[in-house]
Amino acid sequence: MTAEENGYAWPNADAILDETSAFMDTMGHRMVLNDRDAFEAGLERARSAAEYQPEAKLAYLAALMYDGIATPHALMDGNKRAGAIAALTLITLNGSFLDVSETDLEAKLRARVAGKLSVSDLAEYFEANTYPDIQ
Repeated sequence: MTAEENGYAWPNADAILDETSAFMDTMGHRMVLNDRDAFEAGLERARSAAEYQPEAKLAYLAALMYDGIATPHALMDGNKRAGAIAALTLITLNGSFLDVSETDLEAKLRARVAGKLSVSDLAEYFEANTYPDIQ
């Protein structure tokens, strides 16, 4: 499910698509991928940022990953869900967790897609609510 680069573990496209499809199935929806290249580019947006901005924090990379998947609409339906799954997976794979309510997270993610919140604002929200996983 992951590749290690730039000091981070990265989710892979197939795993995120599989998780999104399974989640959509629970709601009686079918996931349809319209543009795989656009989807993968969304995942790669954070990886590229980590390469060219080594000071970039995990929260910022997760916000970029969310935005890169949720806004280009590579899926017929479920773009925000796929973006959220990817961002949360990135955070989890790198030893942290996001401690927020589903309602609050959904409001922030919807605000980003609607242009009411910037990627930097979303990153600040993630940063303020991300904690190390101390299992």
